Formats: sequence, C-alpha cells, structure tokens
Amino acid sequence: MTSPDCFVTRPNSKRPQFCPPETSLTPTQTRASGIANSLKWDLAKSVAKLNQLSEVLAPVKGRRMLVLCHNNPDPDSIGGAYAFSFLLAKKFGIRSVLGYGGVVTRAENKAMIHRLRIKMMQLTKVDPSKYGGIALIDAQPGTGNNLMDARKPSPLIVVDHHPLRQTTLKAPFHDIRTRYGATSTIITEYLVAAGLIPLRSVANALLYGIKADTNSLTRAAAKVDFTAFNYLSPLTNHRIIGLIERPALSSEYFEDLYNGISKTIIYRDVAISDLGEIHSEAIVPELADLLLRTEGVSWSFCIGKMDKLLILSMRSTTRTHKAGYVLRRLVAGQGSAGGHREMAGGQVPLTGKSPQEKKELPSKLIASFLKLIKRERCQPKPFVHTDAKCKAAE
Repeated sequence: MTSPDCFVTRPNSKRPQFCPPETSLTPTQTRASGIANSLKWDLAKSVAKLNQLSEVLAPVKGRRMLVLCHNNPDPDSIGGAYAFSFLLAKKFGIRSVLGYGGVVTRAENKAMIHRLRIKMMQLTKVDPSKYGGIALIDAQPGTGNNLMDARKPSPLIVVDHHPLRQTTLKAPFHDIRTRYGATSTIITEYLVAAGLIPLRSVANALLYGIKADTNSLTRAAAKVDFTAFNYLSPLTNHRIIGLIERPALSSEYFEDLYNGISKTIIYRDVAISDLGEIHSEAIVPELADLLLRTEGVSWSFCIGKMDKLLILSMRSTTRTHKAGYVLRRLVAGQGSAGGHREMAGGQVPLTGKSPQEKKELPSKLIASFLKLIKRERCQPKPFVHTDAKCKAAE
C-alpha cells in the first residue's frame, strides 16, 4: 500500500514524516508543520484509511456529498463534520453540504456555528438519491440519534468514536475508534495524514469539539486527544473559543436550571432530577454535568420532557458500571441511547402513551436505574431546601 505524497519514511524509521507543501507557508503554518513532526502521531492507520477512502470516493467525483451530523448536534459532531467537509474538498476535490436532524438548542453550540460561520442545513429526512454519497460523522446508522435509519441504504462513510454497531459494517468505509475521546480527533489525524493544514475556522471547530467532548481533556481522553489538541492549539483563535464557551443565556435557561436543581433528589452518591417540561433539551445534559460536580456524587441522571419526548442524560465517575451500557439497558424496547463509560444520552418517545403512562414513566425509569446500579435501597433526600432558605431570608 502506497503512502500519500505528503509523507516520506526516514531510514530505519517506521514513522511517516510530515512534508509541508512546496508552496510558501505562513509563519503559523510553518509552526504547525513543525508541531506535526514533533508530536508522537501514530498515523499508520489513518494513512491506510485515506487510501481506502480515496477508492470509496472514486465513483463520487463530480457529485455533491452530504456530511451528516447526529440529531441535535454537539460540538464534536459539528466540528468533525465541518473538518471532514474540508478534507473532502481539499484532498479529494469533492463538494459537500453539512446537514443535521433535530435542532441546535444549546447556547454554546449556536455560538459555535455563528462565530465560525459554519453553514449547515436542518433536515427532517434524507433522500440518498440527491447526493453522490452520505458521510455520517460522530454517529452510526440505526442508533436512533440520526436521520440514517437502519432500514435505509447504508451511508457511504461512517466515522465515529462510540461503540461499534453491526449496522455500521454495511458502510463501504467505516472507521470506529472507541479509545479516542472525540471524533474530532480522528478527523484531525486524517488532516495530518493528508498533509493538510486546517483553516483557522476548521482548527477552531476541531479544537472546541475535542475540548467539549472530553470536558477539557479530563473525561475519557486518550493520549491521541492530547496530541491533536496540542497540534491544533497554535492554529486556533482562543479569543473566539472563549466567546463560544461563554455565550449569552436566556432567562428561560435559568428558569429550567432553577427548576432542575430544586427537583434534584440524592440517593447516597446518586443525584437524580426529573425536570418535567423544559424550554430547551440542552439543559438536561448541562444539569447532569453540573450535578456530577457535587461533593460525594458519582452518578447523575436527569430527565426532561419536550416535544413528545423524554430527554435523558447520564454521567458517572464510577468504574463499576458504564453509563452508556446502563442507559441502553434502561431504555431497551422503549427508546434509543448511546454513550461511553462516563457519559450517555438518550430519548424515549411519548407518542401513543396514555396521560397516566406519560406521568408514571419518569418514576419508573428512575426506579429501574437505581436497581441497575444497586442503589434501590438508598434513602432519598432533597438536594436543596428552597422553602427553608426562602423563609430564612424573609
């Protein structure tokens, strides 16, 4: 298998070396190429994958591709898809459009799209006949969290870092790397293997995608995530990253946050909040992240109701159970879920359920969750005593 032109192999070395393009480089690009050489990349797999990708894309030349995020995309999905579109254009000469299902509700994600001027289409369904191929980024077909249903034709390309699904094997090109903390890291490695230095907006998107999905490299981050982050850092505008991380928040956000905290119940080392009706589904994972920071808490589980759906988010710091596995078992036969050891998300449709069933479902899910992690005998206690504090203030 021949390596791309952007690499040479030094004598007595199995490690490919990055060769900058012959055109003159800016000082930032020169530093980036130097960093690419100095960092300990293991690019053999990505070099091979790029060769495979070239073969898969050969029939697509001259046609437009759809690069698809998962529904309600997060920064890792947005950043990975945006950078993959850049790779298609610069390496393979293929035009593409970015699309997603659901809505973008979290303030940081809206700010990311706005600040980096990422053009994305909101879709309700996908017609494969309109495109030369579909690339599914940070998701897999048939998981229920994207527009590629298992019954539809498989996407041409699947790149993800979540556990492998059997439906993914039908895709002509699939690259699933579960030890990576972010899909954006995989795409960063593709760019380095292709000899492409990302535009600043692309570097911003990739770095923020890695940062968000690994909680600033503190959650499920592998060495390769640190390597990618270090490579991207001098290419990014950190002022823009700061603006993305600290967007303006609506009063409805704080209303949902107050409601969620006041409804939180503690079961020994587990924090659970049934928020009820919410204005934005983004508050559910945000509250789960926040509650996990509580002293003595190693599990958080939050539920919110919005648009005939129950939105679920789970976080964990324990090594006895995997959050993704627990949540998938919890919603089996009722909805869809996915995730890793430390974080997971899912949803349960409420369509077709009676008012009584809708009312009881959150309590049943909470009871089943406590049983799965062997906390069903723990005594509940309120997280905060809002009434007592209000009276004291008076």
